[in-house]
Amino acid sequence: MQPANNFMVLNIREYLKDEKLGEEHLRQLLSEFSCPLNPDVERFLKEQSIKFAKKHQAVTYLLLSLDDAALLGYFSITIKPLVVNGKPFSNTVKRKLARFSELNSNEQFNLAAYLIAQLGKNFSENVKGRITGTELLEAAMTQARLLQYQAGGN
Repeated sequence: MQPANNFMVLNIREYLKDEKLGEEHLRQLLSEFSCPLNPDVERFLKEQSIKFAKKHQAVTYLLLSLDDAALLGYFSITIKPLVVNGKPFSNTVKRKLARFSELNSNEQFNLAAYLIAQLGKNFSENVKGRITGTELLEAAMTQARLLQYQAGGN
């Protein structure tokens, strides 16, 4: 858990492995999320986030209010493979890229990057306006940087 502003960030895997909370309690919490502006964001959280976490395809983080543990929003992070054409780069840039990627025979660099795959703000009446989009995005970027640091990146 990571305290920040008026909320904490919780990996849903923590819910899933906690015997007191568990998947049933997590599903109840997720059912309180509403995003009428983007039904796909709501559908992902309620129907796919747990499956993706169990399959290690993506990890979803919940932003919970420190006051009453209300679900304010969420974001999901996954690893995305990237291929970058190295031909137009200077040798200096190529050396820098080579530190965290592999160069194939076509002068393409293969690397992985963290991707904020989903980002959703809860518009339910009881939490509307308690978190800004900027706070939600900053929390996602902070978590992605933390993951990168833990994995040995810069």
